[in-house]
Amino acid sequence: MASFSGYKLIGVNAYSANGEWAAKLAEWITNEENQKLRFRMRGQGPSNKNAAASDEVQSAPAIAALLEQSEFSCLQRIGGNFWDPVTAFAGEILAGNPSGKSLQEQLDKMVEGITAP
Repeated sequence: MASFSGYKLIGVNAYSANGEWAAKLAEWITNEENQKLRFRMRGQGPSNKNAAASDEVQSAPAIAALLEQSEFSCLQRIGGNFWDPVTAFAGEILAGNPSGKSLQEQLDKMVEGITAP
């Protein structure tokens, strides 16, 4: 048994029709002030180095616990396509398979959703 650690990744698609605006939004989301605000409102550890170095973040028990546990955890690399297909699959199984589809069909559909571009 092991614990997993993860992260959220916000990126700008190079093919976006509004790439300049997307880059501005990404800069705004990741600036020091907004990272501190997100920490205060949601308890999420900031990725901005200045925000992460603040006394408020450094003294947070939850952040300290995560940092200590990270030494023993395995990195969980899950892309944005993971949760919806897995949720649909699990819901179908937990409901007793009302669609009547074979387990292999359902697994194939889940994998197709996870690996979709």
